[in-house]
Amino acid sequence: MSKKESTSGRLALALFFYVLFSGILLSLFYQVQHPYLSVSRMLVVNPWEAIVRNFHFWGAQFFFVFSFLHLYNYYRQPFPEKLKSKAVWVFVLGVLFLFMAMLTGFFLKGDADSVRTRQIFGSLIEAIPFAGKYLRLLLMGAKGTSLLIYFHHIITFGVLLLVILVKTNRRIWPKASDFVLLFFSLLFLSMIFSAPLHDGLNPTVKGPWYFVGLQELLHFLRYPAIVLIGLLLFVVLLFYARLGKVKMAFYSKRLLFLFSVIYFLLTLSGLFFKGSDDQWIFPGQKNYRYQVLQHFRTERVNLYMHFPRSRADSAPLIFGRKESCVVCHRQVHGFVASHDPKVIGCYSCHGGNPFATDEKQAHKNMMLIPGNLDRVEQSCGTAACHPQITQRIGTGLMATLNGMINVDRYAFGEQSSPDGLTDVHHLGNSAADEHLRNLCVRCHLGNPKIHPGPVTEQSRGGGCLACHLNYHPQSEKGNHDSIDYSELALQQHPSLDLNISNRHCFGCHSRSGRISTSYEGWHETPLAPAQIPDTGHYRLIDSVRVFRKEPDDVHHRLGLSCIDCHHSYTLMGDGKHYLHEEDQEDVQCEDCHFTDKPLITNAKKMDSESAKVAALRYGKIAGHDYLLTRKHHHVLVNSVVQGDTAWLITKNSGKTYRLQKPAAVCTAPVHADVSCSACHSAWAPSCIGCHNEYDPQERGYNMVLNREKKGSWVEYTGQYLAQLPALGIREKDKKREFVPVIPGMIMTIDRESYTHRRHDSLLFRRLFAPAAPHTTSAKGRSCKTCHNNPVALGFGKGKLTYRIVQHHGIWEFNSTYQDNPHDGLPEDAWTGFLKNRTGMVSTRKNVFPLNVAEQKKMLTVGACLTCHSENSAVMQKSLFDFQSVLQHRSKKCVLPVWK
Repeated sequence: MSKKESTSGRLALALFFYVLFSGILLSLFYQVQHPYLSVSRMLVVNPWEAIVRNFHFWGAQFFFVFSFLHLYNYYRQPFPEKLKSKAVWVFVLGVLFLFMAMLTGFFLKGDADSVRTRQIFGSLIEAIPFAGKYLRLLLMGAKGTSLLIYFHHIITFGVLLLVILVKTNRRIWPKASDFVLLFFSLLFLSMIFSAPLHDGLNPTVKGPWYFVGLQELLHFLRYPAIVLIGLLLFVVLLFYARLGKVKMAFYSKRLLFLFSVIYFLLTLSGLFFKGSDDQWIFPGQKNYRYQVLQHFRTERVNLYMHFPRSRADSAPLIFGRKESCVVCHRQVHGFVASHDPKVIGCYSCHGGNPFATDEKQAHKNMMLIPGNLDRVEQSCGTAACHPQITQRIGTGLMATLNGMINVDRYAFGEQSSPDGLTDVHHLGNSAADEHLRNLCVRCHLGNPKIHPGPVTEQSRGGGCLACHLNYHPQSEKGNHDSIDYSELALQQHPSLDLNISNRHCFGCHSRSGRISTSYEGWHETPLAPAQIPDTGHYRLIDSVRVFRKEPDDVHHRLGLSCIDCHHSYTLMGDGKHYLHEEDQEDVQCEDCHFTDKPLITNAKKMDSESAKVAALRYGKIAGHDYLLTRKHHHVLVNSVVQGDTAWLITKNSGKTYRLQKPAAVCTAPVHADVSCSACHSAWAPSCIGCHNEYDPQERGYNMVLNREKKGSWVEYTGQYLAQLPALGIREKDKKREFVPVIPGMIMTIDRESYTHRRHDSLLFRRLFAPAAPHTTSAKGRSCKTCHNNPVALGFGKGKLTYRIVQHHGIWEFNSTYQDNPHDGLPEDAWTGFLKNRTGMVSTRKNVFPLNVAEQKKMLTVGACLTCHSENSAVMQKSLFDFQSVLQHRSKKCVLPVWK
């Protein structure tokens, strides 16, 4: 054997004693019964204890490296033939004991990384045939305890490693110069860089760097036995590389090199290219820094604490650990129980560093406003909070705006169908996409909330906060601009809760379809603020929009909030992608106003999210039956069913209403293909005569990037209308249904103003849109408002008369508006009088105006209604058998004659 002393061996021996001494000192603070708590307590309560832990950690890391190098050099030395076998055994056992000493030390952290690595390693040991379970018990003890691991780490592997180091170094005590050099080096590292500790919330969990390659192998290979065979083969190759004949030694060394390269690559991929749930993630992808680089985060240790240690020690446990944030911000109030910092801490929402005792480090990378979708996985979506919801919220229409984008592109002639899958982050540079950026897409959930403050009618987006943010009532009064909400939150923190009022919906849904304003009974007018009449029937919104009072929705009149009908799986998505609102919307009128037996479920069959929400709102949920939606089979947690009777409990006020069954007229055979909203919508907003053009000098706004720009699409509005909606036909699953429609786009689009290309001439669109007016009336519209109403039939406003000439009935229509020169139809019409209209007619491919045959059927009933009251016996009978009524009509009855 060579007498030349190994530098790596000397350093490894010195490091061993430092690791040993620091480990003994660390044991004074460490509690093996509560490992995670005791380690976090070191970081939060006493910085000097953290220094000792850092010293022990960095000493162990360098000890591992230098010990391996030393053993490798020892293995490569020329040995006498009689000592070759012994030398190989020393190397193999040395590597094994070194690996186990490091791994058991990693287990003793007790954090999420440690727990998972322990589970993986335990499962691998148990896969050893026959003796696996006993060997696991011998090495790791009973599940859930760390006492035996602690013993092996300190005594078993520590002593064995010392014996091997002394034997291979031929010295018992290291040089003094090595001691001095390493002491100051380790002390410097310990002062600058903290040993990592998993926060318990980051969904990415990884083992130590020297174990990650093995972890990756187990992930790729289905059976752990294959990994065990590979490890056995590795040991065999180690022996043959030194003890085999020349040819065998040559191939063994090459295979060992190949194994080493593969393991190195697996380690790199596991460390830098794997995120949560072992999914591939690469630099530049969303959340790469959080999921990957977070595990390499090290912070400078601050030996000066900014709060008394006694106060830190008395801080509550957060997810099984101490958290420095709660120590400083313990006087903040205003939370509901489920989001109290005493339960979930501050870090789970705001990020930062939960173990730092220095204000600057604790606030590093902190989110002042959490819940925005671009970083929601680091706040609301952390592992211990709502990861299932945040994983699916990005698929919902309120986040993607899929329907809005495709319809706009369709109207601009940029695609042949209003259907397709896209999202707001995939907008290009076309005229339609710029139009969306300037005027439309600010309302998506992903639009970040930038400034603290309550949700108002000017609010747009904000991720989770768009619905769940509530300030104290006193802080929502007065001039919001004069309040420093960041400072206010340090005493009176806003609440994150289930109290989702109509105000939360209003900011976005008072635009476009104007669902929120219509629900409350307000209709937009073209008036300027200075033109508002001096009455109580007008309202100013967004400081510039004037609304006039109209009848509100009957549900609003009763005190129902939006969330009493619209549940979490429609508002936050259910993980599926939908084309349009009517596809994603789940709750239908007949779910509550049923005639036959309702679909029901009970608490035992509820999904966990619904059960949790129901319990938070109403307490005990067992022993009750609940309504299920017929469309997607989601539970309505605010319903109670007993027999054939059901009640609705409002989510915010707690009022209880008995759900009424529909009237007989609603279930009459002739109305089987009529949607509820077609009859029960009292009015709907619409506008006609709009014009869109691009003005390069107009001060505009990019609603995706949230910044002002020069040049913008400008929309010149025509006339606003509030009237009964028209009727259209929706075809779905080979069924035809009458649905309410409104003139969604009767407008001109000047594409040339944006593209500056002559062939992009002026576009004219006459597209009606299926509507959900949210102006429900308990009493449906009268028969005449459908069968004798030109607006309902799609002809537009005007005079529809039935004349009898020489015992022949003739329908005539005179429009209020002149014909539009682009298509020859009246300005507000959808289709021609007793004419078919096909082609590009609506914002959906399956929604059409009434064809001639359907118009004739409607007008035939309308002819009867010119003489007979809708409440007369003959008209009531016609609801159930209209053909029989026609066959037995008197000679006085004159039916229409069609040309």
